[in-house]
Amino acid sequence: MTTSPIPTAPTIRAERQSARRSRSPIIAELDLEWAHLRTSRRALRVARSWVRGRPGHPLASLVADIRDLDELLIATQRGAHPARTDDVVLLALIERSQRHDQLAGRVVLQHLLPALISRSRHYRSFQDRADPLDIAVSAAWMAIRNYDVERRRHHVASSLLSDTVFQAFRRPLRLRSSSEEVWAPTEFAGASTVDEPDTPLDELVVVLRDASMAGVGQEHLDLLRDLVRVGSTGLVAQERNVTPRTVRNRRDRAVEEVRNAIAA
Repeated sequence: MTTSPIPTAPTIRAERQSARRSRSPIIAELDLEWAHLRTSRRALRVARSWVRGRPGHPLASLVADIRDLDELLIATQRGAHPARTDDVVLLALIERSQRHDQLAGRVVLQHLLPALISRSRHYRSFQDRADPLDIAVSAAWMAIRNYDVERRRHHVASSLLSDTVFQAFRRPLRLRSSSEEVWAPTEFAGASTVDEPDTPLDELVVVLRDASMAGVGQEHLDLLRDLVRVGSTGLVAQERNVTPRTVRNRRDRAVEEVRNAIAA
């Protein structure tokens, strides 16, 4: 079996340079954020806290004395490791992320970025105003939060990437033909007569209706409707006069609120 070399710090820096050359605002923002996070004292304290008092934790040998988050990122990329270190580490990080640990999810997202950049290029021609990378990054966060860590324990990175591409680009919700009617955000509220969804848009209408009836705040519902209408966190940020990061954080909270309400 042919093995791939384990990525090194220079390899990761080369990937970052490639991201900069993509000239995508979202990637540039994430790149700057990671440059700060990777040696941030607060972020490193959070990472070390994951294994404090838990010597048998899958991340124990990686983060107990971590000095740079790139050390953890390298561990997520050892696809040729005989013990599938990449799967073990990614699963542990995803589990942390699903318990509302944003840093753990951010490491997983950073791992996915090179592949997201590559895949998104194939869909640029299908977008008019929205940056496909912006859409892919948003979908990646949702894929991480919704990943089934109990049943999908192998090929985790490729599974996450597949989920992300499907959510971002392959669902009819994302690919509107010129003959489709584009709904105004206010029309979602009046769609309560939809009982059996036929399309992803119909499904979303029902979900938002049920979430509203379950008591989810109007600000969360309005944000999700805006994201569907515009198709880009960057454009929604411009409309709301906030940063894309703020929109992404609010989107994550909104999705969590809707998920909890529907589950209940």
